[in-house]
Parts: sequence; structure tokens; C-alpha cells
Amino acid sequence: MTVPETIIISSFYLFIALMISIQSYIGLRTLLFGITLPAEALQDTAVRGIRRKYVLLTGGFAIATGVTCFLVTRHQTTSQSFLYWAAAILLLIIVSFLTNWISRISARRLKAARGWQVAVQTKRTASLVAGRSHGSVLSFWWFTVHVAVMAFCIFFVAVRWDDIPQSIAVHMGRSGFPDQYIDKSVRTVFMINIVQALMIVFFAGYNLMISRARTSLDSQDREGSLRKQLKRKKIYSITAWGISLLGIANLGLLQAVMLYGWNLNLLLRYNISFTAVFFLTLIGVLLYLRFRDLDQQKDVPSEEERHWKWLGSIYVNPEDPALFVPDRYGLGWTINMANSLGKTIAAAMVAVLVTAILVIIFNFR
Repeated sequence: MTVPETIIISSFYLFIALMISIQSYIGLRTLLFGITLPAEALQDTAVRGIRRKYVLLTGGFAIATGVTCFLVTRHQTTSQSFLYWAAAILLLIIVSFLTNWISRISARRLKAARGWQVAVQTKRTASLVAGRSHGSVLSFWWFTVHVAVMAFCIFFVAVRWDDIPQSIAVHMGRSGFPDQYIDKSVRTVFMINIVQALMIVFFAGYNLMISRARTSLDSQDREGSLRKQLKRKKIYSITAWGISLLGIANLGLLQAVMLYGWNLNLLLRYNISFTAVFFLTLIGVLLYLRFRDLDQQKDVPSEEERHWKWLGSIYVNPEDPALFVPDRYGLGWTINMANSLGKTIAAAMVAVLVTAILVIIFNFR
């Protein structure tokens, strides 16, 4: 595997490892692995200890796995290296799941031992329409930029169709020369554009989800909490728009490298830059939300533990009319899976992602 490819895949692994290791510090401060605690419990040394142990366990495992994977793959081919790194990420996720489960049990036992009680307020203070009428997200017209980039790529392909070779290189060996090809056809030539279209649909749908998400208000400061909610939505909307646009452009560059023999180093340099921007942007957004106190939302009805399933990460509340609610872990919003439309939307989002992956795998096999 070449040095730029090693940088890209190892950076991606490090970002995944970082996000997994610090997830106990993301989201509501009174939430300890899905267990709601009173505000006074935050200063308890045992609470801090549970978070610290999770970070040490997952972080230590991530470092050991990453170093091992790097040593094993540095002399392997690109395809073999990607398989090793993908297996490392999958293993890290599994270990994280187990560590999260153990930490959740420890948090529940600690809460019972301390006798901590959290009053559940059933009175709802929320707006289902505020976000729609206050311009909380970018309009769909902004995604015409994505469509324009995709249309330019398609136009470029149509104009230069005769210049496209009959055998299209889809993989570069360690020597820097192609070692895997696919035959030229309408399907193989335009497959990248299909992935671009699916990406546009996915991010436009995510933007719609943000705009339709319930705006949860603080009964003690409704106007102030509304402004914070709308600002938070705008930040997520702009971030998703920018990252998705860079992704669409990246796919267009990949298509040009494959079809017209553009310099592969150009694509690798772009991917390194894109990876850096992607990671720094997400981390920057999370830090900004934390420092501005925009990640601590008043959404008491959906904080009730009995409505959060699967380690407190999936919201299921048939009594809640909202389709989208704030995620407890501070990563945006989630779907109310008790809603039939919510299940359909979740299935559709997964289907779009799976289809994009299958399009690439089917054409590159």
C-alpha cells in the first residue's frame, strides 16, 4: 500500500477510534451510558471513574489494534490492507459495544447504590413546527449545487465518451500501475454518478430530518432555548451540506481518474485533504456545541429511560407524536421507531447506503 493510501486509511481508523473512545463525554452531561443521573452526581468520583475506565479500555484496545494492523499491512497490497483495516474497525466496534454494555451495568448499579432519583416530567414543552417557520436549516435549493456538480460530471462523460478506453482501470497495484479492469459500458461508466445521486438523496433527506425534528424548549427560558435549538440545527445543516459537497466532488474526481487517466496522485492528495477537513470539521462542531452549551438540550419527555432501547441509543415511544427527536448522545437527531413512518424512513436511509455500496462492489468485482 502506498504512503498516501496508508495515511488515508490510518487517519480514518484513528478518527473512528477517537469518536468511540470519547463517546461517554459526548451528549448530555447527566447521561452516563444511557442512564440518567441527577446534576449533583456529576461530581461523584465513581461517575468519573466509569467514564475514565471506558476511555482507557477502548482507547488502549484501539491503539494496540491500530499498531498491529499498521505493522501487518505495510508490506501488503492495497486490497489486502483495506480488508485488515476494515476488520480492525469492526473488531473495535464490537469491543466498544461490549465495553459500553459493561459500563451501562456499572452506571445502573451505582445509581441504585447512591439512591439517586431523577424526576420524570410528563408535561411536554416542545414545538413541532418552530423549526419549519424560522428558517432553521438550509433550503433544498442549496443542494442544486450538488446536482450541478453531478450534472457536469455526466456532461463531461457524454462529451468525451469516445476517449474512454474499452478497459477501465479500477485498481492500482503496489507498483503504481493498474492491475484490475472492468469493461466499458453505460453501467460501468456512469456508476459513480449513480452513487453521487444516492449521496445527494441521503444528505437532502438528512437536512429534511433536521428541519422537521422537534424543537424542545426549556420551560424556564423558552425564547432562549428556541434560539439555541435553531442555531444548533443551522450548524448541523451547514456542516452536512459542506461535507456532502466535498464528497460529491471527490467522487467526480475519482470518475475522471478512472475514465480519463488523470493523475492518481491528484486524487490521493484530494482524499488526504478531504479526510483532514472532514475529521477537523466534525471535531470542531462537537467542541463548539460543547463550549457554547448547545449540546445540553431540554428534552425531558424523550430522556425517560424506558423509551430508549438497545443500550439507550434507539428511541421508541408510541405516545410521542414527534417523528424526529434530539439524540441523547449529542450527535444530532434520531428517529422515533415507534412511528410507522419512522421505521419506513430508517429503512429507506439504510437502503440508500446499502445500494450505494452494492453499486460500487458489483461494478468493481
